[in-house]
Amino acid sequence: MAAAPNKRGTSLKATIKDQSGAGKLKIGELLSKEGQITNTQFQAAQNQMKKGGGRLSSILLQMGHIDPETIVNVLGRLYGYQVVKYSDIKPSPQLIQAIPFQEIKEYLAFPLGARSDQIVITMTEPTDTTAVEELKEKINGFLKTNKNLKVCVSTENDIIEAYRDFYKISEEEYKEFIHFDDEPEDEEPVTSVDDFGSLVSEAADELEVHEVDDSSTSDEFMASDAPIIKLVNGILTKAIQDGVSDIHIEPFEKSLQVRYRLDGSLFKSMNLPLSIKNAVLSRIKILAELDIAERRVPQDGRIKLRLGKKKTVDFRVSTLPTLWGEGIVMRILDQSALNVDLSKLGFETDTFKAIKRCINRPYGLLLVTGPTGSGKTTTLYSLLNRLNQDDTKILTAEDPIEFNFRGINQVPVKDSVGMTFAAALKAFLRQDPDIIMVGEIRDITTAEIAIKAAMTGHLVFSTLHTNDCPSTIGRLIDIGIPSYMLASAVTMVLSQRLGRRLCPECKQEVTGYDPNELELYGFNKKEIPKLKIMGPKGCAHCNGTGYKGRVGLYELMEVTDEVAKAINANVPEDQLRKLAVQEGMVTLRDAGLEKVRQGVTSLDEVLKKTTITKEALPAYLVNPDIEKYEDKDVIIREGNNDIDFFKLVKGAVYVVKGGKKIAEITEPGEYFGEMAAITGEARTASIVSKGRSEVKRFPGDKLLEVIEKYPDVANHLFGVLANRLDHANKLLLKTAAQKTDKH
Repeated sequence: MAAAPNKRGTSLKATIKDQSGAGKLKIGELLSKEGQITNTQFQAAQNQMKKGGGRLSSILLQMGHIDPETIVNVLGRLYGYQVVKYSDIKPSPQLIQAIPFQEIKEYLAFPLGARSDQIVITMTEPTDTTAVEELKEKINGFLKTNKNLKVCVSTENDIIEAYRDFYKISEEEYKEFIHFDDEPEDEEPVTSVDDFGSLVSEAADELEVHEVDDSSTSDEFMASDAPIIKLVNGILTKAIQDGVSDIHIEPFEKSLQVRYRLDGSLFKSMNLPLSIKNAVLSRIKILAELDIAERRVPQDGRIKLRLGKKKTVDFRVSTLPTLWGEGIVMRILDQSALNVDLSKLGFETDTFKAIKRCINRPYGLLLVTGPTGSGKTTTLYSLLNRLNQDDTKILTAEDPIEFNFRGINQVPVKDSVGMTFAAALKAFLRQDPDIIMVGEIRDITTAEIAIKAAMTGHLVFSTLHTNDCPSTIGRLIDIGIPSYMLASAVTMVLSQRLGRRLCPECKQEVTGYDPNELELYGFNKKEIPKLKIMGPKGCAHCNGTGYKGRVGLYELMEVTDEVAKAINANVPEDQLRKLAVQEGMVTLRDAGLEKVRQGVTSLDEVLKKTTITKEALPAYLVNPDIEKYEDKDVIIREGNNDIDFFKLVKGAVYVVKGGKKIAEITEPGEYFGEMAAITGEARTASIVSKGRSEVKRFPGDKLLEVIEKYPDVANHLFGVLANRLDHANKLLLKTAAQKTDKH
């Protein structure tokens, strides 16, 4: 039985002018047919279109029934339309000038180009045959031609951005395309406290009436009192309003202290009386669904606080038994404040290019490292968000899941029931993933599975708690991963810190630094005289701190061929660092100093967050230093007692003795100066560059290590020694023969 012909391979084209208006609904019918929307959603969108007009695709997008990419994926994959992304839109200026913006904006169409027999445009709804026919007539009228129309498909956002960039539309016109909810969202918090002192007094006075004991019944009763509820809600909402990241509630001998962490620094917010300690802590534990009777062991929970009709903020709650009672730390997880745009995280240009290279590879292990609170989670989410497409399966194992994302399968890790990172990772490999994210590599089992997944065609992301990129490799080796596996599996290591950003309203220039100290901090000696360093002052905009917001400092070690060889050779951490710098890595300190040069952060902030790693480290075990010389530069000076020796890489050099040229070295690979390293004697001749030359320097004081590492150098040195010994032996024999003849 012959198979029915597949009609999906060709685009949907209008053959006669559609007078019925059905073309406007065609996109909804196709999406419903493919299961992207339900019939109920389709009907609701049609009703909305009848009431207020507009395009069906825009209404479906507004109502949240489809993603921005849904239409282009369906039409491109199933119906043969060419998909045009914003980066591919490069129209001719003549076409933009000839076709007025006002005539095409109602169709959400954009002209791409004109050919000899057709005009190419892109639309959000190329299935609307009525719109296509009208556009064909209008465009041919403007261009005074009679050509066919080739229609492509783009997302609504790409076309709007093209309008702004190529038609240079105004902000007012641009905002006309941006849709807002009909009903403004109620952003008013559930509780707003103006006078915490009065509320605390009220809570304390009310609790003094009752006999206070340590029973859970009493705690639960007190925690349900109205002043306590208002106080806890006020603490939570004040933190959200002030933009803090963490709330610390800490019991001490005579008070209950509340501190907030803002831009990475803690500050005291309020002191509460001990009489309400148990009630406040119990109220928080009730909200987080924790056991209020259990005070002996740490507990973890989560609070979901609703701030309006749609906005909710999560708090990750952690309790810890201390000397004076339970301490509670709450991490604020506000998804509306989360920035997962990779291009806006503050990467320098070269670092950003390297990251894009690494994440666009089909497989490999990509590690993000740094201490707690350094922004690792945000960076990982930004990387995954950039890779999150309909054709990519992404699985993550997290403890806990801080934010949820559409299109990413997120799995919570629960050690208590055996759902560990290792168990999740094993299950992931049977789920046909393209990209895997493991919250943290903690043990050999997780590390082994992650490495093997990266070596078998998966892109794997994870985090480690290490100080910098080179130490990450050492940490994995300590866990038990062989160096040869790391060399082939690890693609990138990104180490990061978060520093406070200087307030743009009040930052000021700071003078008085000692030039010698600045050089020790890592600045180049030549730039110091003209260096302009900014520092904090303090104003109303930044609450007197001098800082507003945070800036990322990034150290990226891309595992190039040379770095992979070094990892495979088990070189020490300091040598790996130097080689990585030679391969393009910018250290955390250098990244911080660049932010200081740009006036983004202060020098004190950089010194607090990073350490200096001077490159006075021996590179001879991995890759000896290559030195460049100009014409007549002296490489070795006659009579000097230095003992380094050299290998010619490019160009030529003269051998000069007593001011006269006695020889010339021209062959790349030839060695010179090695006798001083072997004997320790003073130089017997000078070596001068002939034109421009490049040489490799080998340290004479590390001769045994050089011989062990480089067989070719060892062969040469032993050959020189053998020739010298042979020559010395012949001289001895000749001298002995002369003495015999005399007798």
